[in-house]
Amino acid sequence: MSAIIKDDILTDVNENLNLNESESTLDTMIHKVLSDMSNRGLLVGTDSTQTLVDGSKTLNYPTGFRSAINITLTDGSGNELRPLIKLSGGQKEYRREIAHGSFTSNPTYFSEFENKFYLLGSSAAAYTVLIEFRKNHAKDANNIEFTTEFENLMFAGTTFYKALQLNRSASMGTWGTMYQDELRKAVLNRKQQPSLLLG
Repeated sequence: MSAIIKDDILTDVNENLNLNESESTLDTMIHKVLSDMSNRGLLVGTDSTQTLVDGSKTLNYPTGFRSAINITLTDGSGNELRPLIKLSGGQKEYRREIAHGSFTSNPTYFSEFENKFYLLGSSAAAYTVLIEFRKNHAKDANNIEFTTEFENLMFAGTTFYKALQLNRSASMGTWGTMYQDELRKAVLNRKQQPSLLLG
């Protein structure tokens, strides 16, 4: 699927509300929809740029990071380890386990603190890292990362926010309802994807 095109949003909103708006007047509305979609965890990304060298215990958050789905390590022979498990007790549990010295094998758990992942265990070798994560969309209406799978959601949301700006109550009711329905459907669809059930 290709990415949503800003011109298509403009055409749709103008038709829905019988307007003749220019691209730039919709940027704020598009940003609001992108933020709503990001807040619902609909935008996912991957980062395979980091490596875990022998003895290292931290990884950086990827750009735009919102929340982790999976962190998977692969050894030099191409063997993929089981995805790391997030510690339910957070950094407090991480510090307690480090103090007890109970994890000396390869990393199996992680905690998050100050824009980093702290891995519990000492890597006995170098690993390549794959981080799958939910991300925040950049505030860039000209480069929309969502694919056409989310086109109806984007159209309904942008139309709703434009109707809200224009104080058109009938349109706000119609498009607000459609927008909420599309958001619900998108969230349900995203939760059912197998790759997101592993983390």
